[in-house]
Amino acid sequence: MFKKYLKTSHKATPELKLSKMMKLGFPVAIQSALVAILSLADVLMVSDFGKEATASVGIASKWHFVATMIIAGMASANGVLVAQYWGKGNRSAAKTITMLAMKSGAKILVPVTLIITLFSSYLMLMQTNDVTVIELGSTYLWYSFPLLILTHFIMISESALRSSGDTITPLCLGSITIFINIGLNFWLIKGGFGIPAMGVAGAALATTISRLLQVTLMFAFLYRRKHWLFSTTVLIKSDLLWASYKKIAVPTTISALFWAAGVLAYQMIFGHIGTTELAVFSMIGPFESLCYSLFFGISVACSVLLGQSLGRNEFTDAYRISQFFVKTVLTLGLCIGLMLLFGRETILEWLNLTSEEFYPLASSALTVLCCVIWLRMLNSVIINGILRAGGDNQFCLRMDFFSAWIIGVPVTAFAAFVLEWDFQYVYMLMLTEDSVKFILCFHRYLKRYWMNNLTVAEV
Repeated sequence: MFKKYLKTSHKATPELKLSKMMKLGFPVAIQSALVAILSLADVLMVSDFGKEATASVGIASKWHFVATMIIAGMASANGVLVAQYWGKGNRSAAKTITMLAMKSGAKILVPVTLIITLFSSYLMLMQTNDVTVIELGSTYLWYSFPLLILTHFIMISESALRSSGDTITPLCLGSITIFINIGLNFWLIKGGFGIPAMGVAGAALATTISRLLQVTLMFAFLYRRKHWLFSTTVLIKSDLLWASYKKIAVPTTISALFWAAGVLAYQMIFGHIGTTELAVFSMIGPFESLCYSLFFGISVACSVLLGQSLGRNEFTDAYRISQFFVKTVLTLGLCIGLMLLFGRETILEWLNLTSEEFYPLASSALTVLCCVIWLRMLNSVIINGILRAGGDNQFCLRMDFFSAWIIGVPVTAFAAFVLEWDFQYVYMLMLTEDSVKFILCFHRYLKRYWMNNLTVAEV
C-alpha cells in the first residue's frame, strides 16, 4: 500500500532544481573531496615507510571511522531537523536541536575515546597478527586521542550550517585546515626543520593539530559574525525537541554503527588473508572515498532541499525533487564508472600500486569498483538524501543490519576462510551488500513512507 498525500505545491523547473543542487551540493562535494585527498595523502606518505606502515594507518583510521559514525548519526539527525525547522522559519528550534546534539554527543564520545586509546593494541590485534602493524597502529591512535571530540564539534556545526543553506562557510574553513594538514603531514611524517621523521605518529599528530585549528576557526568566525548559531535564543523548554531528536538520532546512529562495523569487519577479513591484501585494501579505500565525494555533496543537497520542502508540507514538490536526484545520480554514476574504468592504469600508477606485489590484486579490485560505483552512489542518495530526510530511520536501521550482517559479511568471510578464494573474488563478494541495499531501499522509496513533516507543532 502506498502512502497518500493531499498537499501539493508548484512544480519546480529542472533548471531551478539543478541550480539549487549545485549551490548546496558543489561546496560540500569539494570539501568532501579535499577530506578524501587528505586521507589518501596520509596513506601515500607513510607508504614510503613500508607496507606495514600503510596497513597500520588503514586499520587505525578505521577505528576512528567507526567512532565517527556515532557523530555522523547525530549530525545527520541534527541536519534533518534543522532543515525542516529552517523551512518552517523557526531558528530557535534549529539552534536548540544543535545544542542538544553537541552536548549529548560529547557525553558519549569521551568514554569512546578512552576505550580506543587505552586498548589500542587489543583493537589492532583483532584485525591483524602482524606485530609491527599492531605497534604502529597503536602509536597512531595514541597521537590522535582528542580527534573524535574535535570532529564531533565540527560535524554538528557543519550539519546545522548546511541545513540552513550555508555550505560555503564549512568549505572555506575546512579547506584552510586541510591544506595546513597536508603541509604538516610533509613536515612531521618525513621530518625537517629540526623535527625527526615521525612516520605514522606524524600523520596522526598533524591531523590532530589541524582539527583543533579548525574548531578554533569555526567558533571564532561564527562568533564574530554574530551567526544565528550564537545570536539566536535557545528554547528553555526543550523536552519535545529532545524527544524528536532522540527518535531520529538513536536509530540513525545505530544504523551508522552497523554499517561502519561492517566496513571494519571487511577490513578484518582482508587483514587476516595477508598484509599485502590489507595494504591494497587500505590504499583503495581513500580513493573510493574521493570518488564518492561528489555524490556526498549531492546527497546533502537532496537532504536539505527535501527537508525544507517537507517542513513546509510541500509533499508533491518533495517527491519531484527526489525523482530529479535519483535520475541525476544514476546518470553521473554510470558516466564516472566508465571514466574510471578506462583510466584505471593511470589511477593505479597514481596510487603506487603498480609493483609486481600489488598490481595483480589492485587492478582486479579497481575494475570491480568501477563497475559497481553507480550502485553505491544511488544507494547513498536514496538512503541519506531521501529516506533519512523524511525520518524513515527504523527501516534504514533494519536494512543496514540485514544487508551487512546477514548477507555481506557472512558471505565474504565464508568465501575468504572456508572456500579460500582469491582476493579479487572475495572483494567482489563484499559488494553483494550493496545489491541487497538497492533492492530494499528502492522499493521503500517508491512506497513514499519517507514523506513526513518531522517538526513539532507546539514548538
